[in-house]
Amino acid sequence: MTSRDVKIDPIKVPDVECIIQEVSDRQRKKNNIILYNVSENVLNNRNDQVAADMELVGELLQMLDVSVDNLRTIRLEKIDSSRTDMKRPIKVCLPDGDIASKAFQRKQKLRTSDKFKNVFLVKDKTPMQLKSYRAARQELQTRKAAGEIDVYIKYINDVPKVVKAGAPEN
Repeated sequence: MTSRDVKIDPIKVPDVECIIQEVSDRQRKKNNIILYNVSENVLNNRNDQVAADMELVGELLQMLDVSVDNLRTIRLEKIDSSRTDMKRPIKVCLPDGDIASKAFQRKQKLRTSDKFKNVFLVKDKTPMQLKSYRAARQELQTRKAAGEIDVYIKYINDVPKVVKAGAPEN
């Protein structure tokens, strides 16, 4: 066999690049969590706003018994000057994916706090992961509308699947 005999399918090359990009994005995002429904103090100085967010996130992580020396916070979405009750999500970039996992596993502790009981903590997901979740949610709604009961979304190996309660795992 010579090099002329080997044929490369041009359609599969972009697929491989997409897969590599997805794996890279997932590796990068596994260190992050996103906080929703966090009140925001509208401060004139951007540095003061960042410091206030860092203090708030530090307090939240302390409540979850997660200690972090160096983290970064980013407010997502643009500022809407017409609103007075700003609640833009905060992306928290942690130094390690294990720290993010620990915070995620302990998120129920937030419900016991008056200050954080309405805050939602989620994993940072890639567009492909969000698309997969939306498809599972749509399947769940369709199955429930068809009269199926005791079905829910369960993550199996980080992939959302619609499963029936009590059914054996695959």
